[in-house]
Amino acid sequence: MTDPSITPDVRSDPLRPQRSQMTGTLVSLLAWIVVIVPMCGMALIIFAAVTNPSTSLATISKVVLIILGVLLMFCMVITPHMMGQAVIYRERALWKAALWTGIPTVGVILYLVFRWLLNS
Repeated sequence: MTDPSITPDVRSDPLRPQRSQMTGTLVSLLAWIVVIVPMCGMALIIFAAVTNPSTSLATISKVVLIILGVLLMFCMVITPHMMGQAVIYRERALWKAALWTGIPTVGVILYLVFRWLLNS
């Protein structure tokens, strides 16, 4: 039997008020502005490396490059959305997701910046 004097387990931390949808949209839009050029640059670099006519198309290094490129592109696509959602809802899990996808994204951006600086 259940004891009516025992209250159900309630969250110990109070829910924070949500920010407006416009704030999350603006954060997401700014993140897209930052990410769009590195996404195109990375896609071109991977495409050029994979379709290099001087080597075979089915080497292990090219397959690994394709898989790594897909994972990094996924991170770069999902990061702006996760940042926008984390700003709106202020939940720790969303901030963790934005961080876990944002770290590889920042790594790609830094790689492309340093590659561009070394070539110029």
